[in-house]
Amino acid sequence: MTVRPSLRPSHLAPALLAALLTACGGGASDANADRTAATLTVKAATLKAVATPLPYTAGTIRPNHVSDAALAQQRVDFYAQWKALYVAQECGSGRYFVKVNADGKVVGGGTANDTITVSEAHGYGMLISVLMADEDSDARTVFDGMVRYFHDHPASSDAGLMAWNQVKGCANAGGDKRGHVSATDGDLDIAYALLLADRKWGSAGAINYKAEAQRVLSAIMKYEVHPNGKHLLVGDWARIDEDRTYEQTTRTSDFMLSHLKAFALDSGDVRWNAVHDRSYAIVDAMQRNFSKTTGLVPDFVYRLDGTPAPAAANFFEGENDGNYSWNASRFPWRVAMDYLLYGDNRALTALKPLNSWARTVTKNDPTRFAAGYKLNGKVSEADYNQLPFVSALGVSAMVDANNQAWLNAIWKDVQGQTLKDNDYYGNTLKMLGMISMSGRWAKP
Repeated sequence: MTVRPSLRPSHLAPALLAALLTACGGGASDANADRTAATLTVKAATLKAVATPLPYTAGTIRPNHVSDAALAQQRVDFYAQWKALYVAQECGSGRYFVKVNADGKVVGGGTANDTITVSEAHGYGMLISVLMADEDSDARTVFDGMVRYFHDHPASSDAGLMAWNQVKGCANAGGDKRGHVSATDGDLDIAYALLLADRKWGSAGAINYKAEAQRVLSAIMKYEVHPNGKHLLVGDWARIDEDRTYEQTTRTSDFMLSHLKAFALDSGDVRWNAVHDRSYAIVDAMQRNFSKTTGLVPDFVYRLDGTPAPAAANFFEGENDGNYSWNASRFPWRVAMDYLLYGDNRALTALKPLNSWARTVTKNDPTRFAAGYKLNGKVSEADYNQLPFVSALGVSAMVDANNQAWLNAIWKDVQGQTLKDNDYYGNTLKMLGMISMSGRWAKP
């Protein structure tokens, strides 16, 4: 049986949303909805804003319409709300995870009934915890609890990978075994977060972060990287499935190019450089052959054993598989980090047309950016100003000083959107975007 693990948000067309509600058992309980209302105002006794940005590549920019101190305070204020709502201490003593249904909104993406979290969310949570450690004195406690939760939920292929879907009662989703396979994006973020933890706290304590990272990296290379094509697989299951329909498919939102660079530098394993190069080659093929004027990339690319192409509609998740949609919305953020942290000019080349087109199509008003486009720039989903798309464009804007006014407008838009008006996916990508845009993303 083919399993397709990938958490997608609930901002979907009405017909598709109805289908997901039926398939996934709807949203969270009324108790979770009450929790949402109760935690919008939180105590921040453990929090203290740090206004000093970390070094990014020379010539890159940050929002400058307010001071660094104001950016830091806005970042910490939203973090306090995000953490209080989504970071749960459940499923055992000292265990923490990001509870995706805590806001009472729909959890889609083929997840099981009563889903509480997925590995994607866990990777995000570990990243946010370690990146906010200078500002949250409880961050290490939460981070270590997330490592313990990760240990409790290994993928069946390798304990270095995380089972992608957990449900009410804290077990992996069962039935068709889908909860026991991995999703590549979560594992990549977990590995990077562990390297950051080693940088921040060292590895001589209760958890050896360095050894944990090495274990995860070894498993990713073995099960989530194609041994010949050197492309990132969508999960371990892509090569475990008997028909291997998805073996020559990749997800562009998994192109965490700065992660791959860090993995190569940390491990000395040159295979990570090959994955890094292959990812850029796929981006180049998409933009050169399918989106010269827009720079957009599709959610999924297939036929990687021949001439790479945007996936056909309904090949993987739905009708937008070959469009710039909810998965690919993260692409500008992921690629931009490779320029911000490491100065790789291929990232600049990839983002220049996308930034230019986005500014033109919106007339420099980020609220006019749609929640999905065909690669030629035609709107595929007429929903606008959604956090996953806009926050990623903000990080992408940072690579070029000519985007200063555009970046400032994006920050104001993103910062002004409330927690209660968005879901786990949008709120979490807002948090990650604010960390990135305000200059607090780190490299190992």
